[in-house]
Amino acid sequence: MPGDSLLIINKNGDSLFISDSSINTLSPEAFRAIVEAHNKTASSDSMPDPFLIMMGVFAFILLFGRVIYNWLKKNKQFKKAMAAYETHYDWYDDELNVYNQYYKTLPSSLKSLFLQRTANFMFSKKFVFTGIAEEPRMRLLISAAAVQLSFGLEKYLLDYFKTIYVYREDYRYGLYNSPFMGHVSNDGIHLSWNNFLRGYENYTDADNVGIHEMAHALTYVNFVATNDPGEDIGFKKRFRNFSKTARPIFLKLQEGAMGVLTPYAATNYNEFWAVSVETFFEKPAQLQLQMPELYAALSQLLNQDPLTAQKIINIKLMR
Repeated sequence: MPGDSLLIINKNGDSLFISDSSINTLSPEAFRAIVEAHNKTASSDSMPDPFLIMMGVFAFILLFGRVIYNWLKKNKQFKKAMAAYETHYDWYDDELNVYNQYYKTLPSSLKSLFLQRTANFMFSKKFVFTGIAEEPRMRLLISAAAVQLSFGLEKYLLDYFKTIYVYREDYRYGLYNSPFMGHVSNDGIHLSWNNFLRGYENYTDADNVGIHEMAHALTYVNFVATNDPGEDIGFKKRFRNFSKTARPIFLKLQEGAMGVLTPYAATNYNEFWAVSVETFFEKPAQLQLQMPELYAALSQLLNQDPLTAQKIINIKLMR
């Protein structure tokens, strides 16, 4: 009847409406031409947009290319580090035997691995020296401090941090009134050289800015940085168990409890963590005697026991 329309379903499942008045005036050839033209248009509309395909391919190539580039860069860096390790082994060994008590007491079977990791760490970072002339030993000793802390872990490079800033002495940072001996922020690890050296010259006072800041850097990589390649899943899982023991101790310190940890440990939980690590390495016997639960928790977390000759508890966790 007038006003009705003809519904045609084309091969793509689309519909074409033609009023009956139009049908009456069309020749069979014209009607067939309309249908074929509609089919052709619908077919072209259903095809993927070539631009979107091209962009998707480009994004994939860019992502894949970045992965390959980072892998090649890391591999090149590792080769340079191992070449330096082989060339300067005696010098590395001599310097660390003098300045790093932890390295000095390592069994000979682990010293080579420690030096390899130290060389790899050293070549993975950019060092910026402010107000102080660089000495050859600076990069080595700072890198060794990081490896000392992470030696029992699988991930030891603190990959998130690309730059280490070294200052002559206490320095100003931001709007803070008090000078800093060291700190960690999203732009890098910051250390004052005079305080760093003092920390290793007296290895029994649990005051070591190198270990302290590397402890902050380790938790930053694992809990603050997002999807960082330096993230250590095993460390993160064990840290939860560590906190079950450590947090009640921290709360007691805030309430005024005294012990082997310095009062600075009560500042906040981050500082409690860093001070605990300093004490773990520099006063292990006192810490084990006065806070055996905390000592055991740190040992499990870091996969280390400084009171043993071997130091490392489980070699498999390092792989």
